Amino acid sequence: MIKAGPRLTAIGSGKGGTGKTFVTIGLAHALAAMGEHVLVCDADLGLSNTTIHLGLAQGGDLEGMLAGRARLIDAVVHVPNAGFDLLAAPTGSGALADADAHVAQRLVAIFRRAISYDRILIDLGAGVSELVMTFAAEADDMLVIATPDPSSITDAYAFLKRALWRSGGRMPSLAVNLAASAAEARRTAESLQNAAKTFLRATPGYLGYIPLDPRVTDSVRRQAPLSTLHPQSPAVASLAALAAALGGPTGRISAASSVR
Repeated sequence: MIKAGPRLTAIGSGKGGTGKTFVTIGLAHALAAMGEHVLVCDADLGLSNTTIHLGLAQGGDLEGMLAGRARLIDAVVHVPNAGFDLLAAPTGSGALADADAHVAQRLVAIFRRAISYDRILIDLGAGVSELVMTFAAEADDMLVIATPDPSSITDAYAFLKRALWRSGGRMPSLAVNLAASAAEARRTAESLQNAAKTFLRATPGYLGYIPLDPRVTDSVRRQAPLSTLHPQSPAVASLAALAAALGGPTGRISAASSVR
């Protein structure tokens, strides 16, 4: 029996400052702990920063792979003590800052053939550029990270709207980060769900939230996974629950049907 390719999950936010990269890394760690073979692709090709979050000297050879000088298996780096691999553009170089939608399509085509992975998490860049939305539309699943900040909600709605159109009617799912409580997270999600239902005639499924936790800031400053530094953190438990909500390698996350 031929193994199917990996499941591609694109993670976006519509704006910066939502903690999207932190959530992506946390999900990768949690999914790896669940037994999945995971690759994280930092798809912010112009301003890659995942290597900084993880305290790594470099994040692989994405540039070389796109140029045909390296195979995917040789281009990735393994993240020590985390159980997943990383592929990122050179930090601070801007080498791929002019990448366009064709680059996204090429990367997705390479990922589809990467049968050694169960899941590839695509950490999208901020905004709703053509590059970002191409990655999102080509993925199997889309997850939007919002925060209770009003500007984040507005930008997340813009992402939902663009993703719905670009994917032919597939609505992303939603998670809330930096929430002071479950109630605040629910209010944030409902605000987006109500707006989407009213104006887009489709409702994003709400998968859960990550609480505001000072230990998250500590892990970012120390450039180490939260689950390694503070395994008992409430945020770690929330990330594990969110990873479970994403489903297994052959499953699909739960989201309301879209009306095209």
